[in-house]
Amino acid sequence: MAVSVQTVLDERIARYINRVKEQSHATEAAVVRDLVEGGYDEVVRQLNARYQRGELTFRSVAAELGLSLRELYDLFEQKGLPA
Repeated sequence: MAVSVQTVLDERIARYINRVKEQSHATEAAVVRDLVEGGYDEVVRQLNARYQRGELTFRSVAAELGLSLRELYDLFEQKGLPA
């Protein structure tokens, strides 16, 4: 399920988005989507690393991401992360 979000961005981020948009001939929405997805991927990697170090349980990582246990397992598999 996709959601639409409207937000105000810091000027530095807005300049970055405009530069990428011009260089890649992408839409502003596509650039922002890629940026948000990249941030989400980083959060997933960080949570996975904490899980691997024993700092978090699998269940707590799933809860943090708002996923079921099966969805988290699938996400880790999709990202090539150890479960």
